[in-house]
Amino acid sequence: MENVTILPESKIRQIFREEQEAVLKRLIPSIVRRATCKKYLSTKDLQELTGMSPRMQKYHRDAGNLPYSQENERSKIIYSADDVDKFILERRIEV
Repeated sequence: MENVTILPESKIRQIFREEQEAVLKRLIPSIVRRATCKKYLSTKDLQELTGMSPRMQKYHRDAGNLPYSQENERSKIIYSADDVDKFILERRIEV
């Protein structure tokens, strides 16, 4: 005979809430991008979305971690939203 554990309703609600929060944290970057309908993000957009400073963005660009486009040395840097999503997901820490 198999043992069955019955959890109190409060514990079930807590587990459900924690799982729901985990899913939302994982999906929020994509949801935000779709809501704004931007295919490309500027340095400012990336900072607003992730909190990553322009200096940290440059570090990741120079290290080859964060793909970007720039017409010439003086033009605006843009990031593909798909590349940014990939960059964020690759650095996600599971708890």
